[in-house]
Amino acid sequence: MHKISGVFSAALTPVKNDLSINKDLYLRHCQYLMRQGHDGLAIFGTTGEANSFSVQEKKDHLDFLVSNRIDPNILMPGTGSSSLNDAIDMTKHAASHKVKAVLLLPPFYYKKPTQQGLIDYYTEIIQRTNDSRVQIYLYNFPQLSGIHLNADLVVTLHEKYPEVIRGYKDSSGDWNNTKEILAKCPDIIMFPGSEIYLTKVLGIGGAGVISGTANVNPSKIKQAYSLFKTDPVKAAELQNDIDIFRTNVE
Repeated sequence: MHKISGVFSAALTPVKNDLSINKDLYLRHCQYLMRQGHDGLAIFGTTGEANSFSVQEKKDHLDFLVSNRIDPNILMPGTGSSSLNDAIDMTKHAASHKVKAVLLLPPFYYKKPTQQGLIDYYTEIIQRTNDSRVQIYLYNFPQLSGIHLNADLVVTLHEKYPEVIRGYKDSSGDWNNTKEILAKCPDIIMFPGSEIYLTKVLGIGGAGVISGTANVNPSKIKQAYSLFKTDPVKAAELQNDIDIFRTNVE
């Protein structure tokens, strides 16, 4: 099974005045990001305001992108939901397009679920989706979800479903958590949610970055990724520029 790596934009979802998704602008923005040399698009994540749209809206617009020659093999849609059935529905739909992977939030809103409850949630989605094409990337963003996907959970799920639980997006901003996940589960494909950690994570075996700021600073992030192995001095210079840009945006 292929290993995903590189720079992924957490793509914005433009809307019209009536709050419906602006299809034409959405398509043009995705095309623009890919022209910057990015390796993929994480659509309907946090930056894409996934939880502001219905499952049907997200399914329809995934269909729209694919029908307009956005290669599903570069797409990593968010499919998580507090509703188990909605998460299964969206994951199945994404899998039907043979997308590269899906980003799966834990069930949010009701806080402090047990570890076993989280294992059961992901297990139900995997079993009911029942599609060998699915690659699930656990999406850790405790500041918004209220739930931290810790290293022990990752190890348990990856050992139980090694061909399905393939990666982890860490938007916690906690570098120690990123390091711990990789130390305890070195086969997991790690993407931090901020390019501030790009060269650091590449240095310990991480795969790249999935970043919202890549919507507005796409080429420099990709350059730093590409130069990391061949010209580490230049990559470090670019990383400094990236850090300044990200800090100013935040």
